Amino acid sequence: MVTINDIKDLHLDSSPSIALLETLEIRHSLWPKPIRIVTNHDDGVDAMLETGEVVNFEFAPLLINKGKTSDDLDQVLNITLGDLGEIVPPLIKQIRASDSDEYPQVIYRAYAFDAASMTFAKDKPIDITKGLFVEQMSRDHQATTFDAKTPDKNTVATGRIYTPSYYLDLKV
Repeated sequence: MVTINDIKDLHLDSSPSIALLETLEIRHSLWPKPIRIVTNHDDGVDAMLETGEVVNFEFAPLLINKGKTSDDLDQVLNITLGDLGEIVPPLIKQIRASDSDEYPQVIYRAYAFDAASMTFAKDKPIDITKGLFVEQMSRDHQATTFDAKTPDKNTVATGRIYTPSYYLDLKV
């Protein structure tokens, strides 16, 4: 039996019956409870978080695009939630009504699930992405699409601006 400790083991060493269960947790301080969604388990699933707490993830049609490989520290998930406009929009209205500047936080977790025995191959997540925030959102009558990304890491200016106030030898 192969032990699955991380996402690499899942892709390289697991049996064909091991599937990747992708989950999202979206939370905000104004919401009564976080949204917890699993994308590929129709009945929903009770799963253990990295903290040891067991929570329920409800099924919803979900498409998660992990973006592209880049040479900077930015991470982006493009997420389409087939909620028919029922799950996310009312919660976003609640944030806007309170005039809050806080963005909803997103946590992506992936679990190794044995489809043959209908049990987890490993209790805790094998891949976790934290520190993502919902910054852009669009919706229609079928789905809500949003980007969850890390705060911009490469926007801090370094050095001084090349101006006469700093460099007196420059002529105006």
